[in-house]
Amino acid sequence: MDLTIIQGINNRIIFDSRGDQTVETKIETKVAKGVSSCPAGASKSSYEVQNIPTIGLRKALDNFNEIKKKLIGMDSLNQKEVDEFLLKADGTQNLSNLGAAIVLSTSIANLKAAANSLKIPYFKKIKDKDFYKLPVPLGNIIGGGKHAKGKSIDIQEILVFCTNANDIFEAILANILVYKKVAEILASKDPNFGGKNDENAWITTIGIKKSLEVIKEAIKYVRDKEGFNFKIGLDIAASSLWNEKKKVYEYRTEAIVLNEEQQLKFISDLIEEYDIWYIEDPFHENSFSYFSELLNRYKERLIVGDDLYASNVLRLKEGIKNKSTNGIIIKPNQVGCLTKLFETIEYAQNNNIIPIVSHRSGETEDTFIAHLATAIESPLLKTGTVGGERISKLNELIRISEFLKEKANINDLIRKFN
Repeated sequence: MDLTIIQGINNRIIFDSRGDQTVETKIETKVAKGVSSCPAGASKSSYEVQNIPTIGLRKALDNFNEIKKKLIGMDSLNQKEVDEFLLKADGTQNLSNLGAAIVLSTSIANLKAAANSLKIPYFKKIKDKDFYKLPVPLGNIIGGGKHAKGKSIDIQEILVFCTNANDIFEAILANILVYKKVAEILASKDPNFGGKNDENAWITTIGIKKSLEVIKEAIKYVRDKEGFNFKIGLDIAASSLWNEKKKVYEYRTEAIVLNEEQQLKFISDLIEEYDIWYIEDPFHENSFSYFSELLNRYKERLIVGDDLYASNVLRLKEGIKNKSTNGIIIKPNQVGCLTKLFETIEYAQNNNIIPIVSHRSGETEDTFIAHLATAIESPLLKTGTVGGERISKLNELIRISEFLKEKANINDLIRKFN
């Protein structure tokens, strides 16, 4: 089909939400174009591909300009062929020559160009079916760890999601109402309150448990006033706390040091005391066995691996063998191209592991992950609650829901937790 043949490709350096450099790519066919950009993480797994190449973006783009002309004439419908070209052009396992910033932005731009040429939405190009289930926003409310530049709680995120919203608009609104109420409460409880982190989550120094009490108070207020029900989630980002030499987790703000057995008890106590339903990276990225211990205790909750897996199918296979988690975070730039990402997602779903699509702390305005989450029926879309580069994904879900009309509903995995 001539309409989908690639006729032009252009890459440029732009800035992400932290002011760091990344790449935006435009691919053109005869009748349409696709534009995409690549985000970046601060808290990263050591098993991720390289986002920015060793030689720097500008030099890598100069090198890519010499070879990208070979994409001209390829059919944008053949995503695998395009991705194989990109991976071969880099020539390394971890994308150290070109980096995910170039490879992924080109990979997604190609899918968008193909979809736009066919005049179909991106989610339909990813997976074509008659009925879709929209993800519920998993909103970051209070943040810390590597996403906060100053004093903060030690764990990375305290999150909420609504379990009884009638539509995606209400689900987004519910999180925003909690977010705003948390600010009011923190202003009265924390004399140093007033800052936000990389993902526009509130920063506080009152500690993990007091922060969770604030979240519960805000949830009760919104529930009593608006009728919305919520569940609480935690992203511990435990690799950021782990001291490999001493074999302990170091909580600097809490002033505690825990070995792995004590960490298991600490996380279990938080789950019990605050009814935590979503728990991400409670142990460091090589602690398959302790993930498994936690999952064995809480099979009805989502125990999710991010740094543990890095969206990598080989890491996921190890986790499945060890029965480590029942969920996996999906971040496209961790593996660098869509073909490899789709392989991981398919393997997860075939083995009853729930994929949770997620943003990164250094984001762009690109809304692709909203389409990805819709296409693969990710029950949650992990993103910020407010902020331009975060709200762009949420507003895109509203547009998707309007396009689908009666052919979509909020994912029913969430409904059972009302």
